[in-house]
Amino acid sequence: MAELQKHSQDFVRILKIDEEKQIVYGEVYAPYIVDTHGDMMMPEDVELMAHRFMALAHVKASIDTNHDQTPNGSHPVESFIARKGDPDYTEGAWVLGVKVLDIQIWKAIKEGRLNGYSMQSWVKKKPVAVEIEYQPTNLGYTEVGGDDNHTHVFYAELDDSGRVKSGVTSKTNNHEHKITKGTATEISDGHSHRFFI
Repeated sequence: MAELQKHSQDFVRILKIDEEKQIVYGEVYAPYIVDTHGDMMMPEDVELMAHRFMALAHVKASIDTNHDQTPNGSHPVESFIARKGDPDYTEGAWVLGVKVLDIQIWKAIKEGRLNGYSMQSWVKKKPVAVEIEYQPTNLGYTEVGGDDNHTHVFYAELDDSGRVKSGVTSKTNNHEHKITKGTATEISDGHSHRFFI
């Protein structure tokens, strides 16, 4: 018997912000990409999930902040599956545009303290074998963050399954960040940074 499991993908970064309209755009989920839980979806499943979400009678009540299960007043204004050749999004990804009404949430987005979507759903998992090529150690730059819009150099180590297990950032503005999992640093000096390997 197949088991339904609660699935929460780590944050996916917000790629565009329309400041005048207070709308953010980003990928909710992209196909064929193994997430930080070791899961992935086929394109047809991503599309089905996107369509079912938009069909919910309570879709406005489905958007909360940091999985607190309390609707924050934001609501979807656009939803689409990215087509081949899209210059901004991964082919087959579910892209969502969300209107943000709460002033404090909008401020947190502009400051980079809220910087992505994190999907939560009930799914039926199917085992598949995938081959992943990765570097066990990685260097790069974080995304901009903090009140002064700064970045850090990051160093991250991956485990045998290609998941981030540890790391650290360089010291900038008298602080640094630890990396323990996923694609975001730990909070330090009141903020965190996204990073991508």
